[in-house]
Amino acid sequence: MRVDVAEHLADALASFLEDEGVSALITEVQAADAAAPPPGRTLLEAHVEGERERPLVAALTRWLESLRTIEPAAADVRIAAAPLAPVDWEAVFRLHHRPLAIGRRLLVAPPWDVPDAPGREVLVIEPGMAFGTGQHETTRTCLEEIEIAVAERRVRSALDLGTGSGVLAMALARLGVPRVLALDLDARVLPLARENLARNGAGDVMLAAGTVAAVSARFDLVIANLLADVLIDEASALAAAVTPGGRLIVSGILDTQADTVAAASPLRLTATRAAGPWRTLRMES
Repeated sequence: MRVDVAEHLADALASFLEDEGVSALITEVQAADAAAPPPGRTLLEAHVEGERERPLVAALTRWLESLRTIEPAAADVRIAAAPLAPVDWEAVFRLHHRPLAIGRRLLVAPPWDVPDAPGREVLVIEPGMAFGTGQHETTRTCLEEIEIAVAERRVRSALDLGTGSGVLAMALARLGVPRVLALDLDARVLPLARENLARNGAGDVMLAAGTVAAVSARFDLVIANLLADVLIDEASALAAAVTPGGRLIVSGILDTQADTVAAASPLRLTATRAAGPWRTLRMES
């Protein structure tokens, strides 16, 4: 159902629809140069079940009629309804999760589309509630940095903070790092991460819920794909988890946040990787 209304009435009308139980509501404010509807109007789109259309339109009409006594613009509201075509949501979901080659040695793929990729480590990820399917810029750039690190130096141990789906931890294991610890604050994602790790021949990865402050060991390589605020707050603990001469990779950082994150760390910034508005920082002790 689409409702074309004067812009200043949009919030009140949206509140009315929400009170009527409409949970899926899209608001579009028309630009000043839009041809139709004219400037100063807002289009509300509500997704409702078919049998609810008539009673909802009737209730909305009554509400608008009562509002006209104090607000003349309530008389100029246009209501239209149209059925939505059936959508194969599973097909849409799968369309957004396709095999993705990353760097020279890695390829991330969903379980329903695993290609032959000679010379690459194929990481099969079941998309779920956990972050990290390889599609996001921060995940991709972290994987690229992991590949560079294991190519440039001997990485005997690694820590993956905010492991999500486990994709970074499994990449570390598949690229030959013998000791990998993966942590996430949200214990609910651990079963999916454990399943992904086992599926990808990385069952030896240690997996736990917790923070970097709880880790007493040091690692040759630490990867933290988190939010900028967390990276700033935990800067000292992250640096303390890196062995002398080791490397820290931090991501989840917008371009406007990169300088602040780098300045918060006692480690030395040695490289910055950009992908769209996101930045991944390479830091060394």
